[in-house]
Amino acid sequence: MAEFVEDKITQSINDRKNLNSRFSKNCTTYNTFLELEKKAFSEGNLSKKHKELMALAISIVTKCEPCIEWHVQQAHLAGATDEEIYETIDVAIEMGGGPAAAYSRFALNALDFHRK
Repeated sequence: MAEFVEDKITQSINDRKNLNSRFSKNCTTYNTFLELEKKAFSEGNLSKKHKELMALAISIVTKCEPCIEWHVQQAHLAGATDEEIYETIDVAIEMGGGPAAAYSRFALNALDFHRK
């Protein structure tokens, strides 16, 4: 993985950790969003793993690199295999075409990063 990509992922993680309390204190919708996120990704008829894989596909199609990094990590932590992540990328590419294929490369770099 290229050093600039690793730096980009590390910066995204650091930004998320370092700015979380600032968002919580100053943005009135942020805590409500976190509650929504908690409910949306809780175990239900669909497992957390499957929800994270869906979110990964959506993140790729919407071209959100911080979201891609986060949902790769969360899917990995929820037990998703590399093969499941690859199939998720296949679905994203089918739904999003060429741009999704380009952003899928970032997903593979994030997978390598979080495997360390």
